[in-house]
Amino acid sequence: MPVFVNKKEISDDQVHAEMINHPAESLDAARLEAARALVVRQLLLEDAAARELIPAKEIDSLSEEQTEAVIQQLLDQVITTPKADAETCVRYYDQHKDRFRDKKTEEILPFDLVRPHIVQYLEDKAYHAAFHAYLDQLMATAEIVGLAA
Repeated sequence: MPVFVNKKEISDDQVHAEMINHPAESLDAARLEAARALVVRQLLLEDAAARELIPAKEIDSLSEEQTEAVIQQLLDQVITTPKADAETCVRYYDQHKDRFRDKKTEEILPFDLVRPHIVQYLEDKAYHAAFHAYLDQLMATAEIVGLAA
């Protein structure tokens, strides 16, 4: 059964082709994950067109590389996250010291050694939260038919 996103059809063939990128315990689970990925892709491309990053009529003719570039440009434009400052990193370290134990000695590693990992973790976490909030906003205003949970 095809899926429709804002009256744009995502065919069974497209979903089946995408399934290779979504290994799962069952065919139904793989199909659902593939369909979700294509729905997200379509929503992002539609928003890119609405923001005039690409003409709407060109969405279907984009190559995979062009699609990825447009989506990255869109995400760079709409998602902003704060940098993990020293105070935030120290607070995280102090609250989660057990996560920073040396596997051999069981001693807690010094802050200066783990700070780059904390910065990366906190910034990644903020980015993912912002992305999901943005995606939730797109999903809330979209008309999606045929995507069973």
